Amino acid sequence: MKASRVMWKALAMVLVTGAFAVMGMTPRSVQGAVHTKYALGNYQAKKLKVIKNKNYFVSRPRVYATSATYRREGTFQTKPDIYHSVRGKRATLKTSLYLPVTVHHSGDWADPQSVVVTPDGKTAYIAYLKSSGGTRGWIVKYDLNKIHRALGSKTSNMDLLRRASNAYSKGRATSQQRKLLAGVHEGPTFTIGHCQSLAYNPKNKQLWFTKTTGKAGRYGDAVKVSLKTLKPTNKVAYRLVNKHGVRIAVNSNLTFDSHGRAYFSSYSGKHAVRIYQGTMSTKGVHFNLLMQSLANRPGQTHQAIAYNSHNDRLYLVSDDSLSSVPVKKLLKRRVKPKDVQASVFASHREFEGLSFAKNGQGYLAMNRGAELLKLSF
Repeated sequence: MKASRVMWKALAMVLVTGAFAVMGMTPRSVQGAVHTKYALGNYQAKKLKVIKNKNYFVSRPRVYATSATYRREGTFQTKPDIYHSVRGKRATLKTSLYLPVTVHHSGDWADPQSVVVTPDGKTAYIAYLKSSGGTRGWIVKYDLNKIHRALGSKTSNMDLLRRASNAYSKGRATSQQRKLLAGVHEGPTFTIGHCQSLAYNPKNKQLWFTKTTGKAGRYGDAVKVSLKTLKPTNKVAYRLVNKHGVRIAVNSNLTFDSHGRAYFSSYSGKHAVRIYQGTMSTKGVHFNLLMQSLANRPGQTHQAIAYNSHNDRLYLVSDDSLSSVPVKKLLKRRVKPKDVQASVFASHREFEGLSFAKNGQGYLAMNRGAELLKLSF
């Protein structure tokens, strides 16, 4: 890290440093006196109904693939990646934005972990890890409107954001490149966990993520993040334990619906998946098991969950595989196997996160190399 960057982060106000907006300073303590000892509601397991949906299970590839255009063209890609589903409901993924890979030093932004797009589709928040397998990271705010206006509609311009950030890393960014990078706002580095759970609550316009040990019954954290400074402001420690003795690990994924209700999914057994609904606020966390589960989850790797307000469906995300269920029917325990939709791809790439704008436009984050793709059905 450059000494000048450390000095910038010591300032409490927002500064524009060269081209990037560095938000706030390195976080001190956050408000975290709230604990929820029993964050899981009681339920009777025998009343859980299992939906025997069609099995589209996709195993994790032994080695994740790199984007074909990334291999062919290198960092500065000028042609979009396009992937069509090969099984299930017809769907297409197409590059919307090639994300920066190098900003301060080579490959430092190569590992996005989750994405959230605001309902108007104008802003994306992406969580990054400093190193693969580490727990330190940061959140970046992308002004999609500003960036896409600067890039224009020509695919030949798709490399410009990466060229700008690469030049910035070497202290050679031109005034035009600085103008483009003004749409990228970098938050401070803090302990972020794996951060697959970044989620935006559209009802109160709050940004949250969770941190988990991955061990049943242990405390984890729900962390609220400032949209302005991109640093944590509140923390709620909670256990997914109920008073009947049921214990599960704190959730590693998270999403909110239009009413501000929170959801996460949890694998159960070899192929099944359960979905939980609840509330998350600075006052506490509470979840209840929804009493219909899927017999067949989308795949081996538990990557993300996303809510689409346009069609009122929850999407479960695994590598190369998406499954969705209608929320209204799920809450009433009326989901039938035919109501479960699935789309399977053959990219062999890692699906890092999914988010939907209010109009139903989906955005999927991938790495190797880092990009944001539009999802269309």
